[in-house]
Amino acid sequence: MNKTIGLLGCVVLLLTASAMAQDKWAVHEWGTFTSLQDESGNAIGGINTDDEPVPPFVHQLTYSALLRTTELPAWLSKGAPNCHPDVTMRLETPVIYFHPPASQTAQTVDVSVKFHGGWLTEFYPDARTAASELDTNGWFKFGPIHSDTESELAWNGLKIGGNWEMTDTTAHVWTSPRAVSAASVQTTNGEAEKFLFYRGIGHIDAPLKVSREDGQLVFRSQLENVPVDRPLGIHSMWLVDIKRDRSIAFRSLPPLTLDSDPGKILTTTAASFGAGDFSADNLEKLKASLKASLMAEGLFDDEAQALLNTWEVSYFKSAGIRVFFIVPRAWTDYYLPLQVSVPADINRVMVGRIELVTPEQRNIMKYLASVSVQKIRQDQGQLLTNYYTKYFPFLLNTNKPIGDMQQLNKNMAQLDSGQKHLADFISVPSTYRAYLALGRFRNALVLDEANSRPTEGLTSFIAGYRLQGYRFADTQ
Repeated sequence: MNKTIGLLGCVVLLLTASAMAQDKWAVHEWGTFTSLQDESGNAIGGINTDDEPVPPFVHQLTYSALLRTTELPAWLSKGAPNCHPDVTMRLETPVIYFHPPASQTAQTVDVSVKFHGGWLTEFYPDARTAASELDTNGWFKFGPIHSDTESELAWNGLKIGGNWEMTDTTAHVWTSPRAVSAASVQTTNGEAEKFLFYRGIGHIDAPLKVSREDGQLVFRSQLENVPVDRPLGIHSMWLVDIKRDRSIAFRSLPPLTLDSDPGKILTTTAASFGAGDFSADNLEKLKASLKASLMAEGLFDDEAQALLNTWEVSYFKSAGIRVFFIVPRAWTDYYLPLQVSVPADINRVMVGRIELVTPEQRNIMKYLASVSVQKIRQDQGQLLTNYYTKYFPFLLNTNKPIGDMQQLNKNMAQLDSGQKHLADFISVPSTYRAYLALGRFRNALVLDEANSRPTEGLTSFIAGYRLQGYRFADTQ
């Protein structure tokens, strides 16, 4: 009899535990932490660039935070912000998906996220913002970013699971994460989406430091400011080299455990690939490897695919050498703590992306540093003349007709989105063409080079194209 009662009790407990598990929500998040490191593994600041502009309906903490990556010089573009010298980390497009239990209908949830060491600069749907730089009227005081800077977003009273109309857009960076089977969300002001979206910039280091030593890439830990009480494992890591013709070489690197000793070598790998390692066919192989690891970390198939689709251009089509790795969960939770008000299995899968300064980029900067001031000024004048001759000839000659403004706007949109290059529309002089070849972080690279090894040529180049970083004393 007692055995029967005991057996029944175990069955009840198992059924209760099963029911509780079924009542738990699944909350999945993905995003990217991006940094730029020089040959010594030191972070380069000023990387507050916006590779993939989001639709205009997305809310901003402040307009001044992000630098447009258009190939047009500052004096031909619309008031672009400058490089922020403190920005050593970009928090790119984290999105949060909600999968409620099948037994529940629409429910109200509170969600909040903090960023230790930076600002959460863009978000959608609308959220309550908090940052020390916000005054009582909600105005943002733009200035330095420190390791103890903190900001927060809170979505209170968020409805989950309804069938609400979403804002119409064709932007790739937005439609890609929408292609996921997840519950819709709606805020108290009526804004609806398939996910919570946010972005940020910060003054923090990547958990990995990658230096170039005697033809090898040497990996060490950077955990000095991270108080964690358990080993931080990196389960998957890749070295990827993409050429301008978009051929790809990559290799998977072994798993490693981060160490509290910043001098300890965790692993090494050859810093370059052989010519035979590059192939356009490697793109699909790299994607497949990344996707398998993302799913092994807990993302659903469509969520992993959404991440890869969202970053198609900056991950797989932009030239450069970069390291991808799955960020340890404890590291993410320390810098980016997330709170959800319902019982939930929260799965956060963040990809670390470390862009490495290449020998080719270093040679370009040496070339720019060696060019005479006269040559730089000639090229600046020639670029300006070529641009206005093409699009605004009436400004140079009153007998010329006004150009096709509709075509001009289309060209500018293609430039801003990275679909085409400036050289596709006008002749670009050699010094500015070399600058563009530095890639998406060209402004930060040139400023870092000028700071380390200033020359008259670089100073002239930076001044002529208005590439100076923020001067906070001027904004007080």
